[in-house]
Amino acid sequence: MQITLSAHCLLTLQSILFNIDNGANVPCLNKHRFDKYCLLLISIGHFLEVRRAIFVLLLVFVASPSTAQPFSEWASQQALQFLEDYSKKIAADKGFRSDYKIGNIDPRLNLAACEKPLEITFQSDPLERNKNTLRLTCHDQKRWSIFVGAKIDIFNDVWVASQTLPRGYRVKKSDLERDEIQINQSRQGYFVNPQNIVGMTLKRSIQAGNVFYPGLLIPPKVIERGDTVVISALSNTISVQMMGVALSDGKLGQQISVRNKKSDRVVRATVISKGKVSVPM
Repeated sequence: MQITLSAHCLLTLQSILFNIDNGANVPCLNKHRFDKYCLLLISIGHFLEVRRAIFVLLLVFVASPSTAQPFSEWASQQALQFLEDYSKKIAADKGFRSDYKIGNIDPRLNLAACEKPLEITFQSDPLERNKNTLRLTCHDQKRWSIFVGAKIDIFNDVWVASQTLPRGYRVKKSDLERDEIQINQSRQGYFVNPQNIVGMTLKRSIQAGNVFYPGLLIPPKVIERGDTVVISALSNTISVQMMGVALSDGKLGQQISVRNKKSDRVVRATVISKGKVSVPM
């Protein structure tokens, strides 16, 4: 009786699956389980058509998978969650935006999911390069480590040129505008504070939309050779001023040689503003 019943159930089940578009992924059942559920079908057959009852049974099987999650899928989820948490942190701390993805983990890898919190670290600074590697380490009794390729692109708003500017040009505030760039792919650097750009002189020309970076700018000359300057001799309690002549060009913060007009003595002085230098007393 059971053999006939089981064969009937198999034939009916195959017929249902053949006629359902995009057939469901149904776990394999042995003969004993088929017999058990076929008897169940007979008991409810008084109220439902057999074909409908079999379809209901299929839904139960699909909703209750019996296979465990593969290791590669579990490890991928852990790595993606780590990148998600990192992205949220740099967004909150620095206002950066990021996109990320990870490489494939070999599905043949058969390690146990970690019971202790998994340790995940970058192998290089993600703010300096977008192609990276994650190290996943499990500190269970059976310790293991694997490496997963990762790509994380980090973006931020920086200052770029609003128009093409020539070499030797002194940058004004109206020459700046904001634009988003990928900062961990930029090798030359960038500025987020406009005060570090305005008033500086361009070492070379810059095209509209290009990023201002430190190597592009130099402080402007505020003193030229032959200029008359005020020399301030400063101490904690006294300040003495005298007139002098600059013997070389000078930028802010730069030391230049200055001749005291009264004594004709040459001293080294620091440029503090246009036409003014200071020497320690």
